[in-house]
Amino acid sequence: MNINQLIFLRLRETSPTYKDEGHSLEIGLIPLQRGDIRRWDEQTWQVAYVESYSASTETNNSFHLAVLTPDGTIANPIPLRVGDSRSMSLYLSSEDFALTWPDPSECLPDVGDEAPPLEGWQVERMQEFVGDRADALYDRVLICWCTPIGVEADQAA
Repeated sequence: MNINQLIFLRLRETSPTYKDEGHSLEIGLIPLQRGDIRRWDEQTWQVAYVESYSASTETNNSFHLAVLTPDGTIANPIPLRVGDSRSMSLYLSSEDFALTWPDPSECLPDVGDEAPPLEGWQVERMQEFVGDRADALYDRVLICWCTPIGVEADQAA
């Protein structure tokens, strides 16, 4: 399974910098490639750049970051920064997802912890991915697979 964080960037009219229009998530069987088209926020966007991350343990899942722009082009160097954090946690449940950028010095999620951005859910298992390049947006990505709080207690009874 390919897990893709989508970042939508638009060139500002007043300067040669980009405005972060939003983030989304796509899970699919085929990895995204430059030139692929997606619809988001009632507009057509084209993949301009893709970063791949390696799993720290063997898994069938992969994580990629895709930058989309309206015309599929992006200036060099790629102007990616999400705050000061170099880590991202992605919480996935059967109903929703949430992206968070915790400060590395703070407590990162752990198995059994409540998933703060997804009320009523807890982390059942985690997968770690690391950037393949020194200039990758993230050093570390934690994907937290979540279940409703109380499911483990119900199953044990």
